[in-house]
Amino acid sequence: MSRPSQLSRKRAFTLVELLVVIGIIAMLISILLPALTRARQQSVAVQCMSNMRQVGMAMLTYADQNGGYLFPDHLGWSDSTVYLNTPNDGSLVSTGPFLSLVLKYPDQWNSYHYNTWTVPVFGVWNPPVMICPTETDPLPNAQHTYILNDYFYFPGFSVYAKYGKALPNHTSPSNAILMGEKVSIQGDYYMEMDNQSDFQKAVDPFHHGTQIGSNYLMADMHVDTMIITDLGSWSFNTDAQPASTQPD
Repeated sequence: MSRPSQLSRKRAFTLVELLVVIGIIAMLISILLPALTRARQQSVAVQCMSNMRQVGMAMLTYADQNGGYLFPDHLGWSDSTVYLNTPNDGSLVSTGPFLSLVLKYPDQWNSYHYNTWTVPVFGVWNPPVMICPTETDPLPNAQHTYILNDYFYFPGFSVYAKYGKALPNHTSPSNAILMGEKVSIQGDYYMEMDNQSDFQKAVDPFHHGTQIGSNYLMADMHVDTMIITDLGSWSFNTDAQPASTQPD
């Protein structure tokens, strides 16, 4: 019987070759992982944009039934609108400087009375479309992600209040932010678009990652994905006159 030739014998990987293969695999993973992460973030951002559009449609329906007003005023997250038994009973407590009020007994969500702006617009205080898909576990404070530009209802400046009315400084509705995404621990429903410090503490500029930014529902009801860290030209309300001097 003949013996197998040296050429026909199987040759095992050397340690150096194995390390080279492992290095190539690691390099490919390092290249592909950021792309996969970004794709996933982009997918969630698209779902979030869909939520925002649905919220916008609900506000248009409300405006059609309420003289053009997109949402009711003074129905935010406070002890006068959310409470366990009676207003100011201590059910809402502050978690520290610059943070909003949170529920004292968060395991008793169903025991509280809620009279936030979402109730007259959606029929319930915590509709699913008010929560970004990134925040399912845990839920954001006050069970909502989206926060409104309060100058679209602010009673002192009626020029902002109604859908379809001209905005000051010749601002196009496509460049006017109606709604953004809040910092998760904040309970606010409204943001002050003329106050940089309030904007910074309330709005999350990187809700969908540092490369994508956050979604914003504009006054013409389209959604933009942007990175906004400075109000700059986005604050269009500084030259508005009080409602008493503005024709309705």
